[in-house]
Amino acid sequence: MVDFHISTVFQALNSEENYLRIQDDTLTGTLSSVDVGTKENLENLVKVGEELLKKPVSRVNLATGVFEPVNKMTNEEALRKLAKLLSREKHLRAAKSAVGNNSGRHSCT
Repeated sequence: MVDFHISTVFQALNSEENYLRIQDDTLTGTLSSVDVGTKENLENLVKVGEELLKKPVSRVNLATGVFEPVNKMTNEEALRKLAKLLSREKHLRAAKSAVGNNSGRHSCT
């Protein structure tokens, strides 16, 4: 439900390229439970996560409710791209903040 709602918002804003959600709706048994914290289950979840990274980026089709691949990029590649984008944004904001803070300072002589 969350994915459908957020996908709708991002598409309405023509920003669907800025939304990345990686999930597996096929988990069953202990893998699908948040209450099973055994070493075996956690190791199996790591394996699921590693496999998800290899899959293509997909989005929910708002007309059908079905997840469909959107490009040839894997989830891992998309995460790296997003991390670079966020890092650049952080550096830009830090640079703007530093300039703004320095312009407001006055030295007393």
